Formats: sequence, structure tokens, C-alpha cells
Amino acid sequence: MPGKPDKPLIWLGKHLSLALTLPASVAAGYILGSLVGHDAIGIMVGMAAGLFQVLRELLREDNRKNEPK
Repeated sequence: MPGKPDKPLIWLGKHLSLALTLPASVAAGYILGSLVGHDAIGIMVGMAAGLFQVLRELLREDNRKNEPK
């Protein structure tokens, strides 16, 4: 993401949340999959959900940057 951020802590928080979204989703999928007896399916669903959330957040940020001011 080019450009110097106005507030470094906000920038860090946004990027750190993106970095932690995928592992957290996979862990949640594994736990939920274990409860129903399908660990591998839970991991795959968690991974898909995490990727979807990361892409959604990146697209939202891109749309904010491209809005006319």
C-alpha cells in the first residue's frame, strides 16, 4: 500500500489484523471441524473464510482510496 500513512498505529493495526485473520480462521475451522468429526473439512472451510475476509477487507480499503474527495 503506497504512500506514507498519517497515523502509524492505525496503519499497523490494519495490517496486523489482516495478517492474523487467516491463521485465526483456520484455527476456528479446525476447532469447529473437530467438534463435528471432520478436521480437514474444518481447516479448508476456515481457510476459505479467512481468504474471503482478507480479500474483502483489501477491496474495501482500495475502494476508500479511489473515492473522490
